[in-house]
Amino acid sequence: MQVREARTEDIAGMQTVAERSLSATYSHFVDEEVIEHAVSEWYSDENLESEFQSRGMLFLVALEGGDVVGFSQSDMLPDVPEGNILWLHVDPDYRGEGVGTTLLGRTQEELREKGVETLMGLVLADNEEGNQFYEDNGFTKVSERTAEIGDQTYTENVYAETETAVLEPRQYENETLYINRAESSRGSKAPFFAVFTGEDAKTRYGYFCSNCESFDNSMDSMERIQCNDCENKRKAARWDSAYL
Repeated sequence: MQVREARTEDIAGMQTVAERSLSATYSHFVDEEVIEHAVSEWYSDENLESEFQSRGMLFLVALEGGDVVGFSQSDMLPDVPEGNILWLHVDPDYRGEGVGTTLLGRTQEELREKGVETLMGLVLADNEEGNQFYEDNGFTKVSERTAEIGDQTYTENVYAETETAVLEPRQYENETLYINRAESSRGSKAPFFAVFTGEDAKTRYGYFCSNCESFDNSMDSMERIQCNDCENKRKAARWDSAYL
């Protein structure tokens, strides 16, 4: 099996793997129509070509006999040694053969070489196999967040290669808030970081805009986040209703 960075000629194979992977993993609790729409939005030729060129985005493909059998999608935050594994897809016919583990290992290796020190993994709570995969590979669940998929709300677990989240206390409007620098999302100008009301990281307050260091962010009914001070906008790459 060969693992390398994705190229334009891999797009068709990646689209097939993504559709088969998402359907096999999520069709028992997510409508097929939603999955099909997600694939057409996230993995369109135009979107993938753009993401290949995007600063901080890493796609690795696993090849068997020249065919794409799996791929990982990760992002790295500019000027911050942190990264997220957004997706790790393996064709159902190749699961159980070490493709996922190999992709994860190579992804970790590539991100560390690029300066990433803290790596997070994201997976829906209902995806038992995905949660077990991260736990089996040394990741620990550090927090939860919600994801709107179609007209349903789901819990998404956040895993890290560390047992505890490192929280940064900040005073805001006469209360102490806690910024989790290890739980981040790409923004149009700079990353957003998850914010909690307590040190136990159980109750989410919202997001911290690192571009202007503001807690004043708004989220619309489609879960799109925008900083009200500098108009930094979160870039969606997973189960965001902005795409669905």
